[in-house]
Amino acid sequence: MSQDPLTEVTHQLVKHFAIYPVATNASCVMRYGELIRFHNENLLEGGDVSIAASNINWECFCQRHGLKMRMDIEQLLTDEKAKEDMLEQSKQWIFPLQSITKLRKERYGLHFHRAPIIANVLNSIITNGENYGKHKGPAGDGAVLPRSIHLSLNNRFLNEDKHNSKELHKFRAKQLYLILGRLLEYSKWRVVQEDDVTDDTLRVSVDCNNVPRRPSDSQEDKKMVRLVCGPVLEPTTKTATSMTSGDYMALRSNDMLLIAMHRHGVRDCVKGKNFESLMHRLGHAAVIVDLFEVRHSTGATVVRSGLGSSKGANYILYNSARLETLLRTFQAQVDLGVYECLPPLDEIDLSVLEDELDWQLIYGYLLTFPKLVETTLAQVEQGLCGVHLLVRYIVDLASLFSRYYRHKRILVQQRTNLMPVLYARIYLVKAVRQVLNSALALLGIEPVDYM
Repeated sequence: MSQDPLTEVTHQLVKHFAIYPVATNASCVMRYGELIRFHNENLLEGGDVSIAASNINWECFCQRHGLKMRMDIEQLLTDEKAKEDMLEQSKQWIFPLQSITKLRKERYGLHFHRAPIIANVLNSIITNGENYGKHKGPAGDGAVLPRSIHLSLNNRFLNEDKHNSKELHKFRAKQLYLILGRLLEYSKWRVVQEDDVTDDTLRVSVDCNNVPRRPSDSQEDKKMVRLVCGPVLEPTTKTATSMTSGDYMALRSNDMLLIAMHRHGVRDCVKGKNFESLMHRLGHAAVIVDLFEVRHSTGATVVRSGLGSSKGANYILYNSARLETLLRTFQAQVDLGVYECLPPLDEIDLSVLEDELDWQLIYGYLLTFPKLVETTLAQVEQGLCGVHLLVRYIVDLASLFSRYYRHKRILVQQRTNLMPVLYARIYLVKAVRQVLNSALALLGIEPVDYM
């Protein structure tokens, strides 16, 4: 069973307006287009989720998926009674609705009751830890196994010449292979080795775009889905770069050092003890972000002399370090007796997290992480993997937490009336750190403790 509650909410929304035939598996309906949109910004004005108001949109969707509309009307939710009925029925949903508002462009904005979602998300993340968002496999002897997938890396372009094994476009392909493998660990796919491949197994080979199929390729090779990795280009000439992965890693490590020193400074304790490790992490993170902030099938551009994106990785890891520093400082204050130990989550007053910024973090990003991972693999059978969506998610999450940090005082003074706020926000910080670290781990990026 999936750990993605948004999928269940979506099915409940659709079922309110349409009827699934008995033979239809609701979980197979994946794409809703403009019919249903989950939002992660402007939630107060645009709703947590919005739906199309025109019956035409719903009829087209139903025809594509073999569903039938419950009512033959031109517009949905045209009167107050229809809205009240939907609000009443939603009390049986995983997350009940609080209000429905009419938006422009023939859409309705739906707002959820916040308390159930906040409790669900924080409890899921704190309880599951690094397993948050991972698909749970079938249980029981009679359970049907999910479809298998076999992932391979085309060795002919990696091993043809020992001296060319560090070419940057080949390094990019290798990283894509590793990232896809990690994503599959979260998914419903059952990864198998070569000896366990069957006729039903999806065979996926990660390849470079400049490696054509050869006439000698076997029929099995021709049946494989090729996940093609695009070239790595110079920023001015837009031609393939001649840089090796090692050279580029060193260049980006130096760039990250200069940015860190200029904007934030480098702590003396870090420079003395863990300087080389920090620079390696920063450089590796910068390279990964550079190579995968665009679709893997398109050309990525190296960063030279400030040309191109140069702050994404630094910005992400700076906020990663900020999360660690907040939690480390809180624990130090507990050890000194300034704060009491963090109470269990079920004793926390989570109502203090219903403010707009808290809600955007929880609903717009923490709740959606499992769905995001699922979305990156939605087109793997067509030879596509949405790694760029994961990079964008990480950048946006770091940016939102930075804004949250500027507007919210987390480590408040030791006053009885402020302790509920402190404890709730510490749990939120722990949840953000867990999701950010999990997302970074999918890219093969290590978080940092200081910066």
